[in-house]
Amino acid sequence: MVHATGTHGKATAGPLLPGATRLMSRLLPLVAGLCGIAGLLVFVNPRSVATAFGRFDAWTLLPALLLVLVFYLLQGLRWHLLLRNVGARGRITDNQLINLAGQALTAVLPLGDLTRAVLATRSSGVEFGATAATVTIQELTFTLLVVAAAAPGLAHLPNGVVWMLAVTVGIIAIVALLTVPRLFDVARRSAAATPGVRRFIGDIELLHVEVRRLLGRRDVLAGAVLDLGRVFCANAALLLILRGLHIESLAWWDVALVLAASFVGGALSLLPGGIGANEASVVGILVMLGVNPAAAAAAAILQRVSLTLVPTVGGSLAYLVLRRRRTLTCHTTTQPHRSRDAFRTVPGASSTLEKLPAVSAC
Repeated sequence: MVHATGTHGKATAGPLLPGATRLMSRLLPLVAGLCGIAGLLVFVNPRSVATAFGRFDAWTLLPALLLVLVFYLLQGLRWHLLLRNVGARGRITDNQLINLAGQALTAVLPLGDLTRAVLATRSSGVEFGATAATVTIQELTFTLLVVAAAAPGLAHLPNGVVWMLAVTVGIIAIVALLTVPRLFDVARRSAAATPGVRRFIGDIELLHVEVRRLLGRRDVLAGAVLDLGRVFCANAALLLILRGLHIESLAWWDVALVLAASFVGGALSLLPGGIGANEASVVGILVMLGVNPAAAAAAAILQRVSLTLVPTVGGSLAYLVLRRRRTLTCHTTTQPHRSRDAFRTVPGASSTLEKLPAVSAC
């Protein structure tokens, strides 16, 4: 915006338009992550990384991508079963498509996994707190299994067991906060006293109720087998990439350690898709395990490509299918004001989703 300055006839820049401000705030974390990857390449030596790419056996990429596809299909199946437990009666094909569509937004939004809960609320009309509980349980279970699978590999690292215990205790603390009434009351009072958060108290209470209820069901706990399948697929895909780069020295459990570092590091960074932090974690652990830094950087980038290409392409196609079916047209919830507020719980999700064609705002 430009304002005139009276008799001098000069113009000064006014405040940024709200849309431009939102766009900058949305892109800033993504740009920061990409700058982190660029800095990593410069630090390692781009020419050495290019040489490592030149030695890559491309035949390993296709089976790795197929394993990543199975990874997301298992995620969608597990989520479908969890959604049914909170009253969302959508078809499995619709929930698989919503899961993939949500992955496309996960790559560009911080806390992007919650966009799946937003999309599920739009599709089913179930309260956001309930759909958020399904995502919370799924991701906590998956993270716990990833860390458990890395336990044998952690024995090779200094203080590795301490790091494993720290992450495990963190997960247990989150579960306790969501399930133990006294601890939850403390968190609830803190949220009620926090400006900007207190309007979500209803969703937070429902999240607490649904997490407790779901964790008490045997079928929900048995569904963790599907999350274990995801761990296997992700580990096998990364192992194929490492073999394609002629990194033969790492065993299955060493690769599991690298995988755990990538997922946990990315999650803790709060960057969109963990971009930058994920790659730095992979390179750091691989170098500690004796891998050449250039080959480690190439492996990190190839893992990023495999984990991003499938959900981005598949998610975009899934959204087009959902748009054609009008599956994401908002349904009425029992408390519509909470449904509207739910879109604001994911930074940038509100404006992003409201601008999508053929998707009505709640």
